[in-house]
Amino acid sequence: MNNKLISKIYKLKTNSRGFTLMEIMVSVSLFVVIMLLTGSIFSLAQKSYNKSSDLAELTQNSRVCIDRLSRELRQSIYVITELQSTEEESTSEIFFQDGHDISQITYLRYYLYNNELIREHKAYFFADSPLIYVAHNSVDQDNNPPQEIILENYTVGEYFNQLKFWGSNGLINISLKLIKNSNVFAIKTSVFTRN
Repeated sequence: MNNKLISKIYKLKTNSRGFTLMEIMVSVSLFVVIMLLTGSIFSLAQKSYNKSSDLAELTQNSRVCIDRLSRELRQSIYVITELQSTEEESTSEIFFQDGHDISQITYLRYYLYNNELIREHKAYFFADSPLIYVAHNSVDQDNNPPQEIILENYTVGEYFNQLKFWGSNGLINISLKLIKNSNVFAIKTSVFTRN
């Protein structure tokens, strides 16, 4: 009985055979194709995620900047920048009298610097009365212009490539263009000033 079992085991071992070279090559080829497809799908998904993430950031950035600019322009007392009536003749910065705190005469200026939108809050004064702010075009008794002081200067948004202002009759048109990693987002809007 023992011999029969040993002969069966020996028969099984001699009848069993390994993989042929062709079978190994086919299985390795299939494995490589599956890995390439998986890598391509992952790479495509990653690129799509990065693009939508960049566009979401650009959209959010432009929305925050437009909201802030629109609110401050609607509250402005007086727009000092002389705006042209067409986009082709537009200017890349805007300067206006702030309407938030009417107890002091202060001014706001928006402009681009190194792909950042900068908000500059400033005031003008004469040397003999540094705590009393005056209009930007004032002159003292000797016909001297006032001195300028920057109260705040900070970045409102980044990734800006273009900023344009134009308009007439109290309507200011704003055009923004933002770029991040070759993704472009552009938006235009119009704002009526207080006057």
